[in-house]
Parts: sequence; C-alpha cells; structure tokens
Amino acid sequence: MNKLFLSAASRSMRSGAMFSSTLHQHGSVAFAFSNAQSRSFALRLGVSKSASVDVEPSSSNTSLPNLTSANLLHTVVVHRNRQSAAFREGTPLVFGGSVASTFTEYFHEDTNTNDDRNIPIGSLVAVVVGRDSSPSMKPKKDWRGKKKSVDSSDRREDNAVEHHNFSALDEKSTYRDMINQSQLIGYGVFNPESMYRVRILCHDTMHPGLTKQIRLMRKQIQQGTYHGDRSTDLQLKLILENKLSDAIYTRRAMGLPAPGITDTYRLVNGEGDGLSGLAVDILGGTTAIVMSSAAWCEIHKDTILTVLGELLKAHPAYTETDINIVWRNTPSRLQQDGYEVLPNDDESVDMKEEQSVVAIESSVKYLTYPYSDGQKTGFYCDQRENRLMVAELCNNKRVLDLCCYNGGFALNAIIRGGAIAAVGVDSSQDAIDAAETNAKLNGLEGRNISFVKDNIATFMKSAIDSNAEYDVVVLDPPKLAPSISSLDKASQKYHALNRDAMALIDKNQGGLLLTCTCSAAMSQKDGGQFFLNMVNGAALSAKRRVTLLKVSGAAPCHTQSPASFPAGQYLTAALFHVGPASM
Repeated sequence: MNKLFLSAASRSMRSGAMFSSTLHQHGSVAFAFSNAQSRSFALRLGVSKSASVDVEPSSSNTSLPNLTSANLLHTVVVHRNRQSAAFREGTPLVFGGSVASTFTEYFHEDTNTNDDRNIPIGSLVAVVVGRDSSPSMKPKKDWRGKKKSVDSSDRREDNAVEHHNFSALDEKSTYRDMINQSQLIGYGVFNPESMYRVRILCHDTMHPGLTKQIRLMRKQIQQGTYHGDRSTDLQLKLILENKLSDAIYTRRAMGLPAPGITDTYRLVNGEGDGLSGLAVDILGGTTAIVMSSAAWCEIHKDTILTVLGELLKAHPAYTETDINIVWRNTPSRLQQDGYEVLPNDDESVDMKEEQSVVAIESSVKYLTYPYSDGQKTGFYCDQRENRLMVAELCNNKRVLDLCCYNGGFALNAIIRGGAIAAVGVDSSQDAIDAAETNAKLNGLEGRNISFVKDNIATFMKSAIDSNAEYDVVVLDPPKLAPSISSLDKASQKYHALNRDAMALIDKNQGGLLLTCTCSAAMSQKDGGQFFLNMVNGAALSAKRRVTLLKVSGAAPCHTQSPASFPAGQYLTAALFHVGPASM
C-alpha cells in the first residue's frame, strides 16, 4: 500500500511555479463508476506538518457541503470576446472579469437553494460561452458617441456576477436551453475567492473524447436517465486519470526515468500538464512529492492521491516499488487562492524527518530528506540539463559554484566534466552540509572539491581582493524578484552579483559564466531581454567583454503549455563567454 506524508512546506517552492489499477493505453482511459459518498468540509483545513496516512480516501469529513452532491450541476458562462477565444485555444485560467454569469441546476425539490450567492469553492463546472454576445458586452461609447471595444480588463475583478439556481423539473425555465445552446469551452474547478475564477482542467478543443464523456454524463443527469453516482469526484477522477496518464507518457517519451542514470524528475508540472496548481516530483524512484498551490488541490486531495497512487503502482518502472507519497503545500499561494491551511502539532513529525532518499540525476547521487521541512528537504531537478551543459565545458578547469545549494553544478563539474578544482559557496549551513555529504556519497574524498558557508557577495569581494581566479563561474541565486513591483530593486542586486562574478574570471584568457534567475518577473520581462541587458550592464561595470553563447530554461520535464507561454517560464540560464580583462 502506498503511504502518504503531509507537509506544510516552510520553504517556498522554486517553480513559481505532484488512477487506475493499470496504465491505460494513451488517449483511451477506461472509467469505472463507484458509489462515492458526499462528505462535509471545513474550509480551514488543519494539516499536520508531516503525518503518515494511507493513500486510500479517508472516511473523515473532507469536502464542501453539497460539493459532491448528486443533485447539482454547475455552469460558468464567460463573455464572448478575444479572451474567450483564448480559452477555447487552451488558456487554462479564467479571470473574474471574464465571467458573465453562473448557474446551478438542481434535481430534487428538497435541494437547499437558499444560498444563491455563488458556486461553492472547488466545484467542478462546465465553462461555456454564449452563441450571442452577453448584454453586458454591448459596445460602450466614448464621449464622442463612438463605439469602443470592451475587454476583460474593463470589468471588475469581483464577485459581482449574476448567479442563478434553477430546477431541472421546471420545464418553463429558459436557463437550461441557454446553457445547452452555448459553446462548450471545457470543464474546470471554480473558486469565487480567487482572481482565477476557474482553472480549466479539460478543454473541449484539446480533449474532445474526454469532454464528450463528461458531457454525456451531465446530459444523462439532466434527463434523469443516468443512475450512477453524480459526484464531482467521479468526473474529476476521470479528468485526473487522463491528465496524469498523459504526464506519465510524456516523461517516458523523454526517457524518464532512466534506470541507473536519472530516477529523479518532475512528473507533473502544473499548467504545463493541464493541472494548474498541482506539481509532482519523483525522488529516487521511491518517493513522490506532491506540491499543492491551489485550493482545488487541497479540497480534492483524496481524489488526487487515489488516482496518483494507482497510476504510479501501475507504472512500468515502479511495478516492484512501493512509492511513498509526500504531500506539501505553499500556504502563501493558497492564501492568495482564498484558502488557509492550519498546521497541527503532531508527534509523528519527528518519526521520519531524518529518513533520507538517495536521488540520482545524470549518474550523480544526492542525499535528500523529503519528510523534513528544512532546506535539505528535496531537490531542484529544473537545472538538470544546465548542469550537464556546464559539466561538458569544465575539463581541466577551475570552477566556482555560487549559491551551490546541494552542490549540483560543482559535483557535475568534477564527476562528469573532469574539472581540476571546484568550490561551492552557500549562505545556508544545511546546504553546505548536504553538499559535503553528496561529495562523500559520490566517492570524492581526496578530490579537489570544497564547500564554503558564506554570503556570496562577501565571498566574492574577499576573492577579488586576494586575486583569486576561475575558469568557469556559475551564479544561481534564489528568487530575488518575487513580483514585478520588486524588479527594479532586484535588478540592482543581480547587477552587483554578476559584476563581481565576472571579476573573478581569468583575466588573461577569459572564461565562462552561467548566470541564472528563477524569478519569473525577471525571465519574462521584455521577452527575456531585460535579464540579458542587465548582464550586459554588469559587464560594462566590470570592464569585461561578454558574448552570449546560449540561453536555456528549466529541464524539459518542467513542461509548459504553448497556450499560456511564457507565463510558466520562470528559469533563465544564460551562458556567456567573458573575455580577457586586457582586451
């Protein structure tokens, strides 16, 4: 039986962005109906920092009132405009300003419809666009009386949209006809508290077979000819089985996992795999770390864990492995999504905190602690390709790995690249301890590799004063610009760090600089040119000439949706040649 660990992560996740009994044939997933029971849910969910439980859905109260009721069908109507066209083409996030109205159809007269303010958070909804423009979308006129276009940005981002309840037994109701005549965009999860009113999980244009199955189920419910369980969980399970199966096939196409070479990778990457707010990393081929950053993930945790557990059990690479599942979340992002997680004290936290998992990436071993809440918790697999790229350029070179975390770049430089020396620097003692442990784990005792606990700015100034030089410098700082508003201040920090890093590169022959940013605001501004301009400015300050050799991002297992690109692009790794100081 797969085991689950729950953890409220104290350290923000970098990317910011983890089924059936057999692995179904791609594109055709069988779906067995079951009798899921409705359960009540308290919006403020208490989750222990780390607690082991079985993966099977618990019998405790873990869902919203009427959330899985067999008596309700929810529909969200969006305005017909340029934005609704983008939804049809695959854009997964529906903002509040795009919503024209919402509807709930109920099927028993005794259904409680007193609360008509909105659809409950986490409910599965159909997203449709009317065949004709909504009255609220009639062209406005400016002060000269001329018509002007209305965009979603012109509407208020609040809850002020009309919500209608209507009975399936009311033959005179026009709401059902209006909905049935509308154009289906897809199905998603609703959140009246978030700026993202709907996270679309299944687009009709991209998954016509899947939406046909759900549409047929809903139509039978409307007509009273469907006698199975009508719960949201069943429809959501169908979506999850398809999407998670797709994610597995995508990674297998990439050669992941690669036995003995790479057993650590990202299995699910949020919007890149059509599951906004959900990410899954596989560590060491034995542990799956689920990272939740959206309310719907917390609300439907049981369903997610059940489907994920069954698909991992059926995965060809894990048929003989009992995969443990660790549940993590990001409280700050959940709070932005209108959801609060309350941690509980639990003595079981300490039981597995020091239990380690050996992760292998590109034949290099790393000791990780997935059950811990500290910095040594997990592993950043987004730099996998960049670590390999730099290693191939390090033969007989002196390497400096700044913000080394667990030593990834330095270890690869020595093991795979043949570097003659490597130094890793990080301000965290946990990171330094982890890097030194990883060096021993890979049999590097006696090799010229060392790790230093220091602020990298302080370290570089001391190194410059002592005339230290390196052939290859890697600068991979933490997120310095968490938002656009902090971009200017962060740019100054990036500028200073890159300037000093260039000053440490061999002055006679020059060398290589791999400089990185994991700040989406920095990576996305001006299509990425903003970051490159900053590096060029730092080179001018350092009086060094730079030549751009390559710009890359996260490893391909960190998939992205072309419909929402570059919104998921957060990591930029730019490789420069830094010329000699004398030229």
